[in-house]
Amino acid sequence: MEVRFTDDEIAEALTIIVNRIADEAGLSDKDRAMLKRWRSSNMKLGSDDMDDLVEKVNDDFARGIARRQRSQIRKPDWRD
Repeated sequence: MEVRFTDDEIAEALTIIVNRIADEAGLSDKDRAMLKRWRSSNMKLGSDDMDDLVEKVNDDFARGIARRQRSQIRKPDWRD
């Protein structure tokens, strides 16, 4: 099974995560603005940083699925 996230999906997830961190981490207004500015300026669709993030997320997700499938194969029947 292969699951690949699109650039748009990763960008949306990043936006949600950054906004939640900014709102709930107890950051100062200056730090919250700096974090959101970083996301909007450095992590634009098509930027090298965003492309690297999309590749990393997809690779990590694929590795996790493969590891989980292997562990299910090796799991003894008596260990439900």
